[in-house]
Amino acid sequence: MKSAVQFVLLMLVCLFATGCASTDTKVVEKGRNLKDVRRFFVLRNLKDNHGIDVRIVRALQARGLEAESGPITMLPDSTQAVIVYEDRWSWDFSNHMVYLKLGARDPQAVFPYVTSAYLKQVAFTTEVDEVIAQVVGELLSAGR
Repeated sequence: MKSAVQFVLLMLVCLFATGCASTDTKVVEKGRNLKDVRRFFVLRNLKDNHGIDVRIVRALQARGLEAESGPITMLPDSTQAVIVYEDRWSWDFSNHMVYLKLGARDPQAVFPYVTSAYLKQVAFTTEVDEVIAQVVGELLSAGR
């Protein structure tokens, strides 16, 4: 009986200890950085229903960088880095972001050489633009 109670208590402790977690992952390919990159193109995600590409463009422009967004067919020749993103949303009495991953890649490449991710349920009072600005800042600092 005593071991059963201890087991239940251990399970409860584990349950409460594994609450919302955030992961900030930065992967930088050796010898690569975003230090001299001034012109970005945010590749529009066709599954995006929240205008994340436009928000990323605004976050880049707020840092004094040139940025625009659209489908790959609109990629300007002057683009130095393409930003790709993946976002996930959840419904809990309102729609809110729970995951955002950004990656920077060469215009001709398929895979990003710098990535940064945010994995945490965004509080209802937190603006999505604040989260995007934070992840963009981390992406830029990881690649410098």
